[in-house]
Amino acid sequence: MLLRTRSVLTATLLACAACDSTGLTREQEEAAIANYAEQAQSYYNMGELDRAQGQAEKGLGLDPGNVKLELIRAKVLEKRGRPEDILRAEQILRRIEDEGDYQVRLFLGIALERKGLAFDEAAEAIESGKRLTEAVDPEARVAELRANSQAAWREALTYFERALKEHKDDRDALNGLMRVHGLLGQKAQSLDYAERLLTTTQTDLEFWEKQLLRQEMSADEEARFRNYVRQYSALQVATHVAASVVLHELGRFPDAETHVERALVLDPDRAELYGRRAELRKAQGRYDAAIEDLDQFLRRSSNGFDHPDIRRAWNLRRECEEALRAAPSART
Repeated sequence: MLLRTRSVLTATLLACAACDSTGLTREQEEAAIANYAEQAQSYYNMGELDRAQGQAEKGLGLDPGNVKLELIRAKVLEKRGRPEDILRAEQILRRIEDEGDYQVRLFLGIALERKGLAFDEAAEAIESGKRLTEAVDPEARVAELRANSQAAWREALTYFERALKEHKDDRDALNGLMRVHGLLGQKAQSLDYAERLLTTTQTDLEFWEKQLLRQEMSADEEARFRNYVRQYSALQVATHVAASVVLHELGRFPDAETHVERALVLDPDRAELYGRRAELRKAQGRYDAAIEDLDQFLRRSSNGFDHPDIRRAWNLRRECEEALRAAPSART
């Protein structure tokens, strides 16, 4: 009888080991967790953040601390973008920063970059008088916020660098390094990463453009290839704009203009690019060419007459006309 009782207890123990409180076997539970992760990632890719978060939380209910699901949860929070969401994402990612693949380090870098931006924006708001502060010494509070932003950006660099080391030529890591070096005023480094990002994305862009030349492809394949071309083109345009801004700040106007022109080849209908090139041409004394660009900007812009960019464009145009009247030889 004792032997029989032991056998029953052993069988019960084994059964308990194979099941959890949900009544699922271990294999069923693992399959469910994998399905929740797949669905959460799919919803995230489609921009359906509530559904992505719901699937991730269901999976975490079965496997608390699951790195893949925690990462998706953090990515959803970052996509929401509110300061409190960024802080929650940071907390999640710090818990798992040495686990999972390089994306954990990548998205922790993004969270820290955005945290730094929040500190910087708060400092600027207090300094400009747009936001009141309860601090006894407002200037000291501004200095503290700016120090916090710098610290967050410097730490962001370390995580972007780790992600890039783990995943060579990763576009998001290169992009992050370009942005954060720029925020820290490290212009040469920012330009170096911009050039690396342009080289990498040009290779990707050319690959997907060649795929579109295939004689046989399904409608779904064509739509997918065109989407990749749009994505890499948009990233190249954004990178050219970022590089042009840094070069403008350095006073390297011809180089900055070259980047804007390369962006215009990719996106000739983008009004902002004509406005940027107009500023650069005006800075070089090419007033006729600047006026042509400002007219293009004004025709293409969807902003109303009272928008600050529109008012600035008209002011720049007037300044160019006045410069031409003062010095008729200052033409294209």
